[in-house]
Amino acid sequence: MAATTAQGGFGLNLTLNGTTVVQVQEVPFPRFMKFIAEATGHDSDGGYYEAVATGKRRVEPMQATLFWDVNAATHAAVLTSFNSDAAQTMSIADPDGDETIEFKAHIEAIGRVSQQQDAYKATVDIHPTGTATIS
Repeated sequence: MAATTAQGGFGLNLTLNGTTVVQVQEVPFPRFMKFIAEATGHDSDGGYYEAVATGKRRVEPMQATLFWDVNAATHAAVLTSFNSDAAQTMSIADPDGDETIEFKAHIEAIGRVSQQQDAYKATVDIHPTGTATIS
């Protein structure tokens, strides 16, 4: 039986303007989307759906969950980014550092969560804009 080459999910690196964001509990990697339009004509073979790529692409929004500490420098930077109208430079790297995705994004929303039997957290909605670089 072949040994697995999968890496563990612990240890990813999320950065905001070149600085690592601390106390990240979880964050999905950006999802890339290609827009497709229906192009089914009445003469479609057998009446089957046909599609065409429109040429438009999108890096989908994502949500990070942080163990929130407003006194942490990077969490203060998240607040500053939220208050800015400019897109910020962000990146996310897998735990082994094999792949890094860099993109511009707006901090769209910050929602603090304080449940009685859990740590104080904040969800941070990240809204990418433009293209992404994968290295």
